[in-house]
Amino acid sequence: MSTPETSVIIPNWNGRDLLEICLSSLKRQTYRDFEVIVVDNGSSDGSDRFVESFYPEVRIYKLQTNKGFCVAVNCGIKSARGKYVALLNNDTEADPAWLGELVKALNENTDVGFCASKMMNYFNRNLIDNAGDMLCYYGHTVGRDELDTGQYDQPRYLFSACAGAAIYRKEMFEKVGFFDEDFFAYYEDIDIGVRAQLMGYKCLYVPTAIVYHMIQATSSQIPAKRFIWMQRNIICVHLKNMPVKLLGHIITTFLLLHTYSTFLYFIKTRDIKTIIKLYYNIIKILPRTIKKRSHIQKKITVPVSYIKSIAGPFLTLFDYFRKHTSKIKIFL
Repeated sequence: MSTPETSVIIPNWNGRDLLEICLSSLKRQTYRDFEVIVVDNGSSDGSDRFVESFYPEVRIYKLQTNKGFCVAVNCGIKSARGKYVALLNNDTEADPAWLGELVKALNENTDVGFCASKMMNYFNRNLIDNAGDMLCYYGHTVGRDELDTGQYDQPRYLFSACAGAAIYRKEMFEKVGFFDEDFFAYYEDIDIGVRAQLMGYKCLYVPTAIVYHMIQATSSQIPAKRFIWMQRNIICVHLKNMPVKLLGHIITTFLLLHTYSTFLYFIKTRDIKTIIKLYYNIIKILPRTIKKRSHIQKKITVPVSYIKSIAGPFLTLFDYFRKHTSKIKIFL
């Protein structure tokens, strides 16, 4: 069997009803030099049997329990045979040109380590779901819920790519490391984006690589866990990766925003147990995070000014609330 240029990795947890749309769309890709790997996170809905029966060309990697997005995609990356690795959520439908456009972008831009797709709302295909990611304080999805009028139809460098539909040079993982398995899910793509940018890898947004996304078709099943993972992980992103000067610049505003988000969660749910679990998780993960920080900071090859320019904007607290209060989401 010849070695494919690209490996497409699909993490799956109880997504039997989603996989048919996703895998069928990959069969319609105009670019053909790729393999597909489904990493099943201990599903109980027969997902593995469905793939084996109807998509025998797909390699399936079975985990016994749900170990989260990061463990799943890392297993897929390590078993991938392609020099490029594309990640794709199971709740997506890829446009026929999607993968070919991403591969073309990497082939033509040797300074780019990873690329972001243009993700559209599956149910309302005039709405943008994701046109790239920024770091800012709490992460910022470019274009979310905007009507598509062509405002994101030009390629551009940006901070990071949503791992629900992105492509990476496999060699990049060997240098910056794999997805942080302490994260389980959420902000893992921002985290690896920071590490890649710190080491000089650029991210390119490819507007012709289109994917239609059924937003939160899986994660909406676990809202309390999603809140814990999101709040804990963004704290880890900043503590682990941000150079001292930039961390000092943002820390006060970030902590105030974190307090505000946690307060909103409590007002909405009265779920004090989840908030206690959140801070238990933060305390538990803190020593490992500090240890990782020491390792990451030694690898920085770009100036702090560059990271600040591409990760922002880091607005004042007043300007942030004026711009984002109506969009603050604790159940993203």
